[in-house]
Amino acid sequence: MRPDYLGCFAFFETEEGVLLVSNPREIAGERRKVWDLPGGGVESGETLEEALRREMREETGLEVDPMELLFVAEGERFRKGRRTAVWRSFFFRVERTGGELDPSGDEEVEELRFAPRKTLPELLTAPYHAGFLEWLSSGGAKRLVFDRWAD
Repeated sequence: MRPDYLGCFAFFETEEGVLLVSNPREIAGERRKVWDLPGGGVESGETLEEALRREMREETGLEVDPMELLFVAEGERFRKGRRTAVWRSFFFRVERTGGELDPSGDEEVEELRFAPRKTLPELLTAPYHAGFLEWLSSGGAKRLVFDRWAD
């Protein structure tokens, strides 16, 4: 993670559930498989909408339109008691406009799956998921959440 991170993430829900991607991540010095919402970093010169569309296409093969800003997560990461990074991530509800599910556009994505909303807390276990889970447990009422990741 860069010291200052700007990200955007897609909340794509169908009757099958919420679309998740699995990626290898290092958490607390251990490499493990982590489930996440599709999305990632905004590149230099890119708008949030452009980044969201690119990340969804790369990670899932789907073309989407952002329909609604759900919430913003701001967070900080600490290592050995020292802040090493801050992030701001924007979460959007998206609708599919085309494409087929295919994770081959992103070498880090290991798997795609739809998960019922009620199972998200047991699947989204990384420290940086706390804000999303807070938003989810609020029934979507919270618009700004804060995360703190210490390892």
